[in-house]
Amino acid sequence: MSFTSSTFLRRAERDDLDTLLSWMSDPDFQYYLYGDAAQSQRQIREKIIQMLGRAPVGMTPPAIYLLIDSKEKGLLGMISLQNISWRNRSCSLDVYIGDKMRRNALITMSAVFRVLEYVFDELNLHRVGALIYSFNRVSWRIFELSGAKREIVLENHVVRDGKLYDAYGYGLLRSDFEEMRKQQGTRADDLSLENMIASLAEQLEKQS
Repeated sequence: MSFTSSTFLRRAERDDLDTLLSWMSDPDFQYYLYGDAAQSQRQIREKIIQMLGRAPVGMTPPAIYLLIDSKEKGLLGMISLQNISWRNRSCSLDVYIGDKMRRNALITMSAVFRVLEYVFDELNLHRVGALIYSFNRVSWRIFELSGAKREIVLENHVVRDGKLYDAYGYGLLRSDFEEMRKQQGTRADDLSLENMIASLAEQLEKQS
């Protein structure tokens, strides 16, 4: 059962290159990126071009990169599905909102839930993992509201602004996500992603 929404996923195209380059060159965007930031514009550009590439016909890709777009709000961000195991039906997930002015709970939640629907409904995977920094509270709380469980804590795993922060490892099973959708769907007058998000965002606000 899917929820209707104006938010959708699509492949990146060459016309998106300048926007993606501006995102990945932005220190605020890099703050949330896993691993080391690219050192030069050339490295960033090469990385994006790799993302724009397509897997050869007949080859199952180990990673998928998609953009999060919206009819009303335009390009919102990007997702990375890494370590895809088609045999085990699992992957790891990263979600990045490009424009810091849009990086709020509602936009992030809409993007995360659309991605999870894609992973479970379209790709037919069984499990999604995510590594989220402890200072990124909105993201890990949204992931918890989706039904995910915090499975590990990596202490002092990442340095930002000269400080050490923990990283949280989350796991989400398809069955838990489906149960959350069922519960939220029965509470909404109209079965839409927006209504479900509004309900969960209210919970998030109360727990803040």
